[in-house]
Amino acid sequence: MDDFEIRGTSLVRYRGSDSWPELPEGITEIADGAFKDCRDICEMVIPEGVTRIGAEAFQWCANLESVKAPASLVEIGPDAFAGTPFYRYYDTNETDWKDDFLILGRVLFKARRNIREAAIPYGVMSIAPDAFAGRVLLSSVDIPGSVRDIGWRAFSDCSALTKIRIPSGVRRLGWHCFKGCGRLAEVSFDEGVEEMENGIFASCRSIRYVNLPASLKKLPGWVFFGSNNVERVRFAGPVAVMGERAFSGCENLRSVDFPAGLRKIGVDAFAGCICLENAVLPEGLTDIERRAFSGCRCIERAVIPETVTSLGESVFSGCRLLREIDVPGGIGELPDDTFFGCDALERATVAKGITRIGSRAFGGCKRLQSLELPDSAVEVDDRAFKGDAALRRLRLSPMTREIGAEAFSGCRSLSDIEFPAALERMGAGAFDGCEALSDEAGFVTLGGVCCGNITQDTDLRVPEGVRAIAPGAFREKQNLIFLTLPESVECVGDSAFAHCRALREIVLPTGVDSLGPEPFEGCDSLVSIVAPGMPPESFGTLSERVSAAVGYCRRGEGYPERTRAAYERFLSTNCADILEAAIDRNMPDAVRYFTARRLIGRADFERVLEKAQKSRAMEIVALLLDYRAGGFDGDVFDKFDIDI
Repeated sequence: MDDFEIRGTSLVRYRGSDSWPELPEGITEIADGAFKDCRDICEMVIPEGVTRIGAEAFQWCANLESVKAPASLVEIGPDAFAGTPFYRYYDTNETDWKDDFLILGRVLFKARRNIREAAIPYGVMSIAPDAFAGRVLLSSVDIPGSVRDIGWRAFSDCSALTKIRIPSGVRRLGWHCFKGCGRLAEVSFDEGVEEMENGIFASCRSIRYVNLPASLKKLPGWVFFGSNNVERVRFAGPVAVMGERAFSGCENLRSVDFPAGLRKIGVDAFAGCICLENAVLPEGLTDIERRAFSGCRCIERAVIPETVTSLGESVFSGCRLLREIDVPGGIGELPDDTFFGCDALERATVAKGITRIGSRAFGGCKRLQSLELPDSAVEVDDRAFKGDAALRRLRLSPMTREIGAEAFSGCRSLSDIEFPAALERMGAGAFDGCEALSDEAGFVTLGGVCCGNITQDTDLRVPEGVRAIAPGAFREKQNLIFLTLPESVECVGDSAFAHCRALREIVLPTGVDSLGPEPFEGCDSLVSIVAPGMPPESFGTLSERVSAAVGYCRRGEGYPERTRAAYERFLSTNCADILEAAIDRNMPDAVRYFTARRLIGRADFERVLEKAQKSRAMEIVALLLDYRAGGFDGDVFDKFDIDI
């Protein structure tokens, strides 16, 4: 008894090395994996009273040939005898065969490989996993009312099987039990089936019509996956769950009577059902998972009930004939790609309670002309409406805080939209291609706020009258080299110029005395910032302060006294750094500021002149030579061979 680990009446593990171990009396179950890898065992006699042999119970028992099972046995789990010579022994030993079947206790364990018609004897209570798997000659099966359970892969790949009737006694159909039965065309259910596991009719390409019993409360995942000739499915009673990929790839499915009581539709449940005509979902449904109806390109009508509180990504993406939709507020957010590519969508409503319009949520809805977002919608994500060429009017919430990159890109008809006062951030190219909103120079201005420019021009001058620059207005304008803001501008939003990698010079108006955090992040080529209203210490990095000082040197005559004094102090203490920056950027007018005022001391002059020579900034070299002539002795310059 020390060799056996027993919990209650379950034999959990055998740790001995006997070839013919004698099992203890009183057990009712041999648990999953109990004798796994016990390679010394040759024969097993299972005592009366045992009702179940678990999954992998005798797996890899390399010498196990004979098993004597009691009449009490009613269940054998998947792969219970995998990797043993048990199968070979019974192929040649007729002792325990009953006609075409090997029966252990009340379990039909195996059918003969050449079986053509199977009349399973009454009294069998379960059909073991793989019992008929791959029996390619099997054309008909009669399952008696005594059967309660049909195991994993029990009839998988029976390619000649054409019809099956599931009697009322069957309570469970195991994983993949009819998978790959390519000629199976007729499936009928008596009331009684309560549980189906995943993939039971997957790749059954001849099934066309299915009526499911009222006793079934949950439709499993993958149940008809790839059964591409299924046309109609009816439910006799309420079903709470439709599992993931339940009908995915059923290309001829046209009609589904969605049952009352439905609470959840799983991932990809109807994805790729290209002939499905409607998705009128019942009240009480709460959860539609991602891509549930993705690619159902013939759906013309869909109804999302008010009871839905969870909606996944891409639920209706690619539903090209969908014409109208009402989005309930209970889902909180409209996820990414929800209606992406719904080419025919003409009318949509978004209820109060929606806080976010996800990335590409309405992207590519080419016929959508008007949409009102509720006040609760504070975020419009990247590419949310990209490519909506017919969109003319869009009402944004005044509380919108964020508009993502390319949010309205390609909305060339958009002409009626108001700038939200609460906006904090706008991504790159938010209004690219919005031709109806732009002026002759390509600027998109909403209520005095410049939201960007749709051209690829390198030199942009924002028109007079603009009061503010929106957050991210010029973000990632890769061709922009020079940018000038008018004196009418009073404020600039966060990241308005970020990642303009070619930008060399920007001219800010006097009224702008501060910028948001990291205003020039990623502006790697920026050499001059003209900012009359901002002293050098208001810039966050030394590089920006030097660029601002260079800008002052070039255009300092218009600066007010307050900032002029600040720049003079900064120049006096950072003369060499600023001169070197001007030389690096080949800006002789900035160097001229120093030479005209004779601010270059002898200690800095030699280093500055050498740098200018090595940089071949010849106009600057000439300025420095003139500077020498006006005040230094010639011997300092004897070491330089100036090649002009």
